[in-house]
Amino acid sequence: MNKDYYKTLNINRNSSQDEIKKAFRTLSKQHHPDKGGDENVFKGLSEAYDTLSDENKRREYDVRGQNPFGGHQGGHNQRGPNMDDIFNQFFNNGSGRQQQQQRRQGRTLNIPLRVTLDEIFSSVVKKLKYNKNINCGVCKGAKGSTQRCPTCNGAGFVQVAMGNAFFRQIQKQQCTTCMGAGNLIVTPCNSCVGRGNEVVESTVDFKIPPDLMTGQLYTFKGLGDEIMGGISGDLTIEVVIERHKYFKVRDRDLVYEPYVPLLDMLLGGEIKVPYFNTELSAKIPELSKPTASFTLRGKGLKSKHSNGEGNLVINPIVMMPSMLDSQDRLNLEQMRQKDNFKIRK
Repeated sequence: MNKDYYKTLNINRNSSQDEIKKAFRTLSKQHHPDKGGDENVFKGLSEAYDTLSDENKRREYDVRGQNPFGGHQGGHNQRGPNMDDIFNQFFNNGSGRQQQQQRRQGRTLNIPLRVTLDEIFSSVVKKLKYNKNINCGVCKGAKGSTQRCPTCNGAGFVQVAMGNAFFRQIQKQQCTTCMGAGNLIVTPCNSCVGRGNEVVESTVDFKIPPDLMTGQLYTFKGLGDEIMGGISGDLTIEVVIERHKYFKVRDRDLVYEPYVPLLDMLLGGEIKVPYFNTELSAKIPELSKPTASFTLRGKGLKSKHSNGEGNLVINPIVMMPSMLDSQDRLNLEQMRQKDNFKIRK
């Protein structure tokens, strides 16, 4: 069954060469395998563009209703268009796929950090110590006297062709001879014994943000390991908040759950809250329900944004008496007989 190349590129049969190029540009960017597209779809786009972008091929295709170079003419050994060549010619002005060597980067280091709720509330600055690798001061990370790697010619990588005759993809792979270094050691450095680096103790000041939450990851660019001929790695700090003696954390709110006697809920009273370096108090209204909660607005965790402070939520745990003596029982029996303590219908 003949393929409709005009339908493949979603264009009309009288489309100009500019319209053909524009259609291929749009669709090939979307469907190229290197960009996550479908290989078969891109193959069809390349085949259609290879035919319709050439006036002679297009004229013969329009006459015959098929691709004159797709295997129906010229024998079984005739090769079809190379999709990568078409794509590179279209987008790279015929210079082939532009492959730029990515700069090597040193190892990223991680510091696990446990902080207290008090430290978050006060937004303290913690001075963190850690060890990192820096380039040797003598050989500057070269590990000694070197010579250029003959396999990759100093690039640190080699290009490998993947695929078949119709669809070919060029990939970069680390050179296995020099392991990506680009050179081979002839004589190891006496200072670092060929390691190329030395371990030093470093410090970083970490100001705890007021809106910090457990599991958050903070990255300091360029504070990780150094590497020769590349950029330094990063330093990441992964934070865990320790359990607090009094408060639970719910988003930006602090939750306090004190034990409160039953009679304080009936007669009214006051709850004292140990609030970091001070003390707060909350009133218990008379005849408060056992499920009642009380909120002190703006007394939760702070936020970087204005008007973003959380609240202090007090959820009392109503405490029943541990025992009743004869006088307690008599008083309660008298109270039970009153209409005010009976269920209202």
